[in-house]
Amino acid sequence: MSSRPLAFFIPGVSRHASLSLLAMLAVGSCTDSSITAPQAFDPPGTHQSSLTALGGTGTGGVSVTTRAVPQGYFTADIKVRVHGAKPSTVYTVQRAPEVGRAKGSDGVCQRALGLAPWSSSDPAAPSFVTFLQPGGATPFTFTTTAAGDGSLDFTFVVPTVPAGTHFDVMFRLLDDVVAPTSIFLSGCFTVIVL
Repeated sequence: MSSRPLAFFIPGVSRHASLSLLAMLAVGSCTDSSITAPQAFDPPGTHQSSLTALGGTGTGGVSVTTRAVPQGYFTADIKVRVHGAKPSTVYTVQRAPEVGRAKGSDGVCQRALGLAPWSSSDPAAPSFVTFLQPGGATPFTFTTTAAGDGSLDFTFVVPTVPAGTHFDVMFRLLDDVVAPTSIFLSGCFTVIVL
């Protein structure tokens, strides 16, 4: 395995070709048995996806379980699991939620793939954003064991996303936010805010 850093776009490959490859990997993880995937989904939850290793080894999964709260806004328990990943490594958890623009729940995850209405010609927005702990300064991270296993459970609240909202999301785990060498990517799934 090369120790060359991976980026969202593959160096030396056009942006369009990089996005196409990323899309094939994300879609293929649901249908192609040659793609690395967990034997049984883990962790349990209302909305789930496997995590596929890109530029590294391992398997994993993510779940989002929304909760109805009296305030009527997005509150969810999020669980992340990896197995056989890079050992003794800190992973940062990111997401690409599609809230506030057209095609927000069509099952495609245009934001993560850099497609309209989330492309470079649309209003600026990063493809993926890091989950931050309450207070907004510390990212949600976890450290894998010597065997490359790791997990993280946390509650995430967004008062600006009201109950009844449906949105697509993809998750990403990075061993280094600036120059990652190990990336896990979820499939696209739709979350319903209770």
